[in-house]
Amino acid sequence: MNLFISKLGCSLIFQIIQAGLLKKGLCSVQDESAGLVVSVVDPQPGETIIDCCAAPGGKTHYMASHLSGQVVENSYKETAKLHQVDGIIIAIHADLRTLPDSGQLKSNKVLLDAPCSGLGVLSKRVDLRWNRNLEDMEQLKEFQDELLDAASKLVKPGGVLVYSSCSIDPEENDDRVFLVTHPDFHIDPVDRYVPPDFVTSSGFFFSNPVKHSVDGSFAAHLVRDLLNEFPGSNSLWLYPQLRDIQIQ
Repeated sequence: MNLFISKLGCSLIFQIIQAGLLKKGLCSVQDESAGLVVSVVDPQPGETIIDCCAAPGGKTHYMASHLSGQVVENSYKETAKLHQVDGIIIAIHADLRTLPDSGQLKSNKVLLDAPCSGLGVLSKRVDLRWNRNLEDMEQLKEFQDELLDAASKLVKPGGVLVYSSCSIDPEENDDRVFLVTHPDFHIDPVDRYVPPDFVTSSGFFFSNPVKHSVDGSFAAHLVRDLLNEFPGSNSLWLYPQLRDIQIQ
């Protein structure tokens, strides 16, 4: 069970805590902005979705609740079973940037929730105010570009790549959208997936902590040009370890 609790539902979270649901792992609580990123992905039954930077797995389990599939491995197994999505998630521990170019991993939809500065979640990560510098930001942008390039290779023709971050910095968001170097992709406006107040003039999803009273986040819905048709399958592939990479 995944819960997205607004400021109007704060009493519900206390009931959940008192009932021990969080401690037992029977539900997870995410910020509304995280749920809206999943709305941009728009997971549908029968689709294969690759979640490239999956740890700790909140968006993964929320997407999996919309799918049907096969198997789950490693640290996701118990949580997935509690959330009744075991048999859907396949966890792959690998560096996305060094994966072999394999047709087996081509997917209808790919989510890259990229490692970022976290400037959209400063209300929860106060330490980031002192633990980020300009050198970190340059390294992160280079890292994001490498991941985007690798993730694009996993998208089937006609498929979708969703690039997201929990940053409010345009250099990590709009500026990373790679249409110049990847002309086979185009922007698909997100107004079909999220409320209009969250849609930018460029067709991206953006939540502003001040304006919307949620975490700051960004998502671009990119569609690869349709060249050939491939059969789909029902599974969700994860690359969880990339979230653990630290910028030195």
